[in-house]
Formats: sequence, C-alpha cells, structure tokens
Amino acid sequence: MNQLITITQNENNDQVVSGRELHEFLEVKTPYHIWFERMAEYGFTENVDFIGFEQKSSKLGGRPSVDHALKIDMAKEISMIQRNEKGKQARQYFIEVEKELKQQLLPQTPEQQIALLAQGNVNLNKKVEQIENSVLDLTDRFGLPSNKAKVLQKKVASKVYMFTGGKYSNAHKKLGAKVFREFYKDLNNRFDVVKYSDIPLSRYDEATEYLDMWQPSFNTTLEIRGLNSQTSFDFEA
Repeated sequence: MNQLITITQNENNDQVVSGRELHEFLEVKTPYHIWFERMAEYGFTENVDFIGFEQKSSKLGGRPSVDHALKIDMAKEISMIQRNEKGKQARQYFIEVEKELKQQLLPQTPEQQIALLAQGNVNLNKKVEQIENSVLDLTDRFGLPSNKAKVLQKKVASKVYMFTGGKYSNAHKKLGAKVFREFYKDLNNRFDVVKYSDIPLSRYDEATEYLDMWQPSFNTTLEIRGLNSQTSFDFEA
C-alpha cells in the first residue's frame, strides 16, 4: 500500500499521524490552528485522542509551530467530517492500514497459532493464581465463620467430656471449666490469637488436628483421675 500520510507509533505503541500533514493532505484552505480548534470541538479530548507539541520551523530564526499527534481513530473521523474526495480517500487509507496491522498481529502458521494458545494458557493460569492468592489472603485475614467455630466448639466439648470421664462425672463437675480454659489457652497460644474464633479460616484443619492431639496438663490429669477414682471408691463403699 502506498503511504499517503505518514503513520508513526508513540511511546504507548499507538499509531498516530501529524495533524498538520493531514491538514495539508486534505487540502484545507483554513489556517491549521483555526481548523484544528474546530475539529477538536467534535468531542475529541487532549491527551486521549491527540497530543499537542511544538515543531521547529524550517526557516532560519523562524518561530516554532504547534502540531498535534492524532490517533488513527481521530484521524478517520476528521477525514470523514471533511465530506470531500480527499477526506474519503484519507479515511479509506486509515482503515486499510488498521486492517494490515490486525492481519500482522494474527498468527499465520500453525506454530504461531500454537504459541498464541500457549501464551493464552499462561496468562489464564496467572489470573487463576492471582485469584487463588487473593482467596488465601482473605482466609488468612478473617477468623472462623460461625459454622466452623460451632463445629470446633462441639469437638472441644466432646474432648473435655472424654477426658473428665463424662458430662456427669465428679471430675467434670469440679474440673470441667478448668479443662475448657486450659484447652482454649493452649489453642490461642498455639495460633497466636486472642480467642479461638480469631483463628484464620485457612488454618481450620490445623486447629482440628491440634484438638485431636491435645491433652490436659499432667497435674490436671492427676486431679481428674483422683476425683474419678474417689467417686468409684465411694460407690463401692
């Protein structure tokens, strides 16, 4: 394709054209600065659709002139606004340039297609990993939900009943509250929390495993055995 108007890339890899070069190609009679101000009023935004810059004068000692780098979409619309043959020609030229660019970006060979798919999978895996990390971060940041906390609480109660010899045992009546406090103190120290419901959700399984392995202190165990053996002795008597 013959290059009717010079197209370059800016630092953001956007294709841009010179406003003055487009103005000259369109053979607009109105001075550039007046014409461009009118064109900008069609809803174009500076630093989004175009950027102004100074252009050195070709004449020795001449004053620099203001030019604008226009994105292709803006250049197409401006060309269409002119409603003449030159405008139609410029607009068609920009459309063809965009088609060629898109065609260049498409994978042409099976190897290129496979590489593109592989890259897509890599990007997808990265997004999935980011989501998973976000979920893990949330589970580490918040404590146990009420349903998990209740399950853990019931497991603790069953464990304490087992150690004290049952809910109605002499040891449970006298030491049950002490064993509960002892367990929760050990649990909170283990997971560095103020109360057990503050344990991160991500460590819930670890907390239940700790519960399965936990035992009262040696002195508390001796007290339990003493109270329960005393109950058995009194019953036999």
